[in-house]
Amino acid sequence: MPKNPYYSGPVTDHFDGVRFHNLRDEPETDRSFGEIVRWKRSVPDNPWPKSLPVQTVIPDARVSGLRVTMIGHATVLIQVAGYNLLTDPVWSDRASPLSFAGPRRICPPGVTMEDLPPIDTVLLSHNHYDHLDVATLKALHACSAALIVTPLGNDRIVQRHIPDARVSTVTGVT
Repeated sequence: MPKNPYYSGPVTDHFDGVRFHNLRDEPETDRSFGEIVRWKRSVPDNPWPKSLPVQTVIPDARVSGLRVTMIGHATVLIQVAGYNLLTDPVWSDRASPLSFAGPRRICPPGVTMEDLPPIDTVLLSHNHYDHLDVATLKALHACSAALIVTPLGNDRIVQRHIPDARVSTVTGVT
């Protein structure tokens, strides 16, 4: 089995050191290239808009109760009891490792980066480009150095790009 470059810890009943496995008896979700091509050919051609308008907001720096602000896609600002948590922050124009290629966002973020309140914690759910945006993480780190909470392996990705980032790795439920 190939060694995982993002993880060097124990294996569990649901993680073999490389891949996670569903412990329930559920259907396999991996698809072959041929299956993906067949699916793509059968999908109706629905035109995608070039852009959609968004009314931006300026959140309060801190709130005493609970406030949730949708910023875009999976990026949500959760403010509770004076604490600010940001999920899967993406402010880049494209969900891609390249600034000139990949899917372009059609809606600007609902809060500009400049109008964000101080962020205490960033929660990264997984490492797809539309959830783990290195350019955004670097910008957030420069202004708040928030704690980044993320699953196995993402800590290495984040620290490769932001060596002094504060990262807490969640290993899953056993």
